[in-house]
Amino acid sequence: MTNFTNELSNLQEKQTAEPIIQPDLSKPISEMLRHPSNISKYNQFSKYRRFLLRAPPPQTNGNEDLSDAPMDILAASTVITRDVLEFFSKLFTRLYHSSFFKVLVSTTQPAHVIALVSVLVVATIVVPSSHSPQQSSNSLPRPHPFTRFSYLCAFSLHIGSQFWMTFMSGLSLYFSLPRHAFGEVQKVLFPKYFSLNSLLSLVILVQFVRVHPLWDLYTYLQVGTLSLCFLLELLIRLYIVPPVIHLITVKTELEAAAGVGQEVGRYKLGQLIHCPHYMKLHHAFRRLHFVTALGNILTISCSAFHLHYIAINMM
Repeated sequence: MTNFTNELSNLQEKQTAEPIIQPDLSKPISEMLRHPSNISKYNQFSKYRRFLLRAPPPQTNGNEDLSDAPMDILAASTVITRDVLEFFSKLFTRLYHSSFFKVLVSTTQPAHVIALVSVLVVATIVVPSSHSPQQSSNSLPRPHPFTRFSYLCAFSLHIGSQFWMTFMSGLSLYFSLPRHAFGEVQKVLFPKYFSLNSLLSLVILVQFVRVHPLWDLYTYLQVGTLSLCFLLELLIRLYIVPPVIHLITVKTELEAAAGVGQEVGRYKLGQLIHCPHYMKLHHAFRRLHFVTALGNILTISCSAFHLHYIAINMM
């Protein structure tokens, strides 16, 4: 390092006495070297360039702390987001390797318990109100503003996710991505979509009952519709989505081995159409996928019916 520093000092002194002029390299080298005055310039420039290229990298002790470097709002928010995601990722990893999680996802008993508890919750909610329809609404306490806010917010998110997943994301990706890539996307989105929507449906149902303490025929219809929507989404998430994901995985492996599955917006099974094992899996997948699509259409219909109720009451 000392020799390099001394050599650099000597070269800088020479450069001060006789500045290094970069030759015009836009012309061919052979044409430039025809002029004797350019030969010394080129040799001097090449020597200085080779010297810089072999310069050693800056020496660091590895203890520099760059955390004090100034950061803008975007950089700071990115760092915070990364730390939060890393924390939850480590937390999920510990949960994933726990025995509780293995029992939860590897057996059907937890799904049965969740379904039973959900049915009991819905049955408790739909019990008729103790207030008679003839009772004046002025004698009843007004619902808290947060109750109305959470009710409308949950319904907006619910119907928005239904519209986006069904008509925007699903159709756009199916006609834009290879079928295997589309299947990988669906494996990620299906569980999250039905989990989120079932949770939002429960919030809508609970808050709707709190917002409407007086029950009439229209209220009963809405409670029944919201209960049906919640139970459909929950049962699809618990009993339909897991086998659909499993069948997508198995079908993708078989199709990749047969060299099919890269078509966009259509099915082309090739020689697999003559494979009884694959066709059995294919028909099972189509049945479950049809049940999922039908259930999703029914839940969208429930949301549209409830949206009509909200529009009428706004008038």
